[in-house]
Amino acid sequence: MPRVVSCIKHGSPKDQTYFIIDTSDGFAAEEAHGDLPLAVGDIVEETESGALAPSKKAYGKDELRLEAKKSSSSLIRKGKYITGNSEIDQITSRMKSKLDDIAELIVRKMMLCAPIVVRFHNDADGSGGAYALYLSVRDFASSHSLKTNFVWLMQRGVSYSRQDAENDILITNNYECIEKPLLVIIDFGTNPESNQGIGAVKDRFDIAWLDHHPIVPDFAGLELPGYANTWQFGGDSNYTAGLLTSVMCKSFSKVDTSEMEGASLIGDYSDYATEKGADMSALLDFVTSDLQAIYGPGKMNVTPQEIDAIVADKEKSRELLEYANMRMEEALDNGIKSIRKYSLRSANLAVLDFEDIRSEDSKYPLPGRYASKLLDRLDEKGMKRTVLVVSVGSYLLMRIDKDLCADFDLTRAMDEMKNRYPDEIAGGGGHRCAGSIKLKFKELGRQMTASLVGIIRAELGPKEISED
Repeated sequence: MPRVVSCIKHGSPKDQTYFIIDTSDGFAAEEAHGDLPLAVGDIVEETESGALAPSKKAYGKDELRLEAKKSSSSLIRKGKYITGNSEIDQITSRMKSKLDDIAELIVRKMMLCAPIVVRFHNDADGSGGAYALYLSVRDFASSHSLKTNFVWLMQRGVSYSRQDAENDILITNNYECIEKPLLVIIDFGTNPESNQGIGAVKDRFDIAWLDHHPIVPDFAGLELPGYANTWQFGGDSNYTAGLLTSVMCKSFSKVDTSEMEGASLIGDYSDYATEKGADMSALLDFVTSDLQAIYGPGKMNVTPQEIDAIVADKEKSRELLEYANMRMEEALDNGIKSIRKYSLRSANLAVLDFEDIRSEDSKYPLPGRYASKLLDRLDEKGMKRTVLVVSVGSYLLMRIDKDLCADFDLTRAMDEMKNRYPDEIAGGGGHRCAGSIKLKFKELGRQMTASLVGIIRAELGPKEISED
């Protein structure tokens, strides 16, 4: 089989990058640079002078796509993936065929050198999944001599906006390839707020969407062939997006991602969480939040490569972990002193303005992770069956004690808020026991917090109020 130009990254006339795959050697790839007389789909030959030139032989693009499909399919491991947790393994077995298809899609794009944009939520779950994917594709690419074109983008929100879509189109516009670019979404939720973004890219990209949030019928992502959600296979939000991504990676890589799996479970307070990955979870939360303190001024994005460099430096990661734990403890102590407590008929309600305790020069701890930790601290202090509301900027964050989840579903409260205030609320979503509401203006925080508290009190029944 010939050497074929599968992709070209266009720059200035003298700064083109040609990705040439050797179809006789498992799609091993090489790069050529400059302004060469080559086009996508050309068979490449070397002239007597050693220069690259197109051959007169024909090799159709459809033929190359079919060959890549056959080759990538042959590299996918179809067998079971066993974690030892019977409930996780049962859900995994039902998802395995779907995850194999997504893995094959990722492998095929790598083999053809197509650009791959990965967007991941910046908590331990989303970043844990992205880190697991990074380690897996790095190992696979190295083992098969592939050249990859990954772009890693950390996302602070949980929706894919029209602006996100336009940015991703811009990133990939300078690539001309045999196949479409690939967009991978990890832990973004199922918000209809993503529908415009999906509509803008679904014809330009192939899309793999890995998630564990409750499914919303109006969400356009449900129609995507590469959409995989644990709820579709008898699971729920306890089977996290980071775990889902790690399991998918097992279809093409043998890299040990157990630390990332554990970190994602701990980070999202999954019922499946153990002590495995506890330090990784705290470290991921820190290194994806307080970016300027760790990386320097102006830092806005963190890639898995940068995370890996920190993890590999044992002394630095230990120092960062100790510092993160100290900061978290200080914030929790201050939070306990600042919360307003409402005693309800069969539960407790705690409300905190996070701006009262967050340091002016720090982005850590992240409000979501902090809210979960604060709920644990309240439980330790004897405040059981608690609904916690934390306001910060234009967000209202909610957490519920697991013992109360069977009696009160946060999604109902969020839906009620959206219905009452369509002009004030920009979006929101989450799980039965954890969620968030995004306001259009942060100045509405106090008003919307009061309304949310009213909805919760009306459902759980007011008993008395104490402001201690």
